[in-house]
Amino acid sequence: MSRAADLLAQPVERPGAKDHAALFAADAARVGILDHTGPSLGGAQLVAGYLASILSRSYPVDLIGEWKEFGPERIAAAFSLDLSRVRERRFDAASTGFGIPGHSGFFRQIGRSRELTKPYDLFIYCGQGAPPFCHARHGLVYCHFPIEASPAIEVGQTASWRRRNRLDRWMRGGAYQLAWQARMKGYDIVLANSSFTADWIERRWGVSAEIVYPPVDLTIPSAAKEDLIVSIGRFDGMKGRKGHLAQVEAFRKFLAATRAPWRLCLIGSCYGEEDRSYLALVQEAARDLPVEFAVNAERAAMCSQLAKAKIFWHTAGLYDDEQDKPYKAEHFGIATVEAMRAGCVPVVIASGGQREIIREGLDGFLCADLPGLIETTKAVANNEALLAELAEQARRRSRIFSGDEFERRMREIVERCLGGAR
Repeated sequence: MSRAADLLAQPVERPGAKDHAALFAADAARVGILDHTGPSLGGAQLVAGYLASILSRSYPVDLIGEWKEFGPERIAAAFSLDLSRVRERRFDAASTGFGIPGHSGFFRQIGRSRELTKPYDLFIYCGQGAPPFCHARHGLVYCHFPIEASPAIEVGQTASWRRRNRLDRWMRGGAYQLAWQARMKGYDIVLANSSFTADWIERRWGVSAEIVYPPVDLTIPSAAKEDLIVSIGRFDGMKGRKGHLAQVEAFRKFLAATRAPWRLCLIGSCYGEEDRSYLALVQEAARDLPVEFAVNAERAAMCSQLAKAKIFWHTAGLYDDEQDKPYKAEHFGIATVEAMRAGCVPVVIASGGQREIIREGLDGFLCADLPGLIETTKAVANNEALLAELAEQARRRSRIFSGDEFERRMREIVERCLGGAR
């Protein structure tokens, strides 16, 4: 048996976890949830963990991943989740893809998909790649963004493909498309975290997706508001997608235009050498500024900062054309909703799913570029009455993206899946 298969066959029982099998009837549907988004700890792990937590009250649930520097315990602590009834299942090389027809290793990935999905009555893929072939009785996709696309896009636009003759392309293209359709047929329902993502799923995968917004469920302590701007986002060294260096630059220019003693707090997870190198770069850029860093902070510490902050910044998608590089946009914006729940006024780049959260001028601001973000922040920071009014509207708006609504939708969808024939 391969190392991957061996790991799949041996779920990890976490210390202190309740006996998994004894909690449910022998005929209870078994659920496997794959967190397939890479090594960072962020909103994707919140969704996978939240889903595992709520479903584990009714079904035996495995939470599957290839976490290196954190696992279910850290996910539970970071997002205040009860995962005591959830069994951890380590899946070697889960951070790699499951193969696109026409790419090398495709047939090997078919076998790996079977090893991963076959044990379950319901397999749930939470990720941003092409989902594995599903051999469970039922399958469900919760897509954060379709970074990997169908063969017509992934293979059809490569130089090697264009070098093939027309007959070769026609035969291979037809076979690849049939394989793609067979893959997607294994899933009863595809879900998207936003309308933005759903639109790109249709364009890149050729399937329709239902929208289920991620859960935002946090307790904000009572605290007096301070002259504090908060930003939340992973210190992602490989991509720098959240724009921390741009925020430091913007804060420097903002401070030069205001007399008040404002501070900036950058909150985010950081795992791996590349991320730590990137974090050091951001810290060096902010060395002479009143900038605080809350790295790998516990949930309570993040909520404490949000409770004190007046303004929230988010700059994902700042420098990229959304149509050309949609994967660099903000696919939804969980951190934005969390900040709004705490009464922070969001001043963000108008990117992706942020437009579905913020109503311009009513409960926050959507900016086209960095100068716009700076000017808007200056205008809002100097108007206490406007800040108070926007903060209250932001709190109200945030409540439509609740954990209760996420649970209601997901339970209905899971029951729909398990009640249907395949």
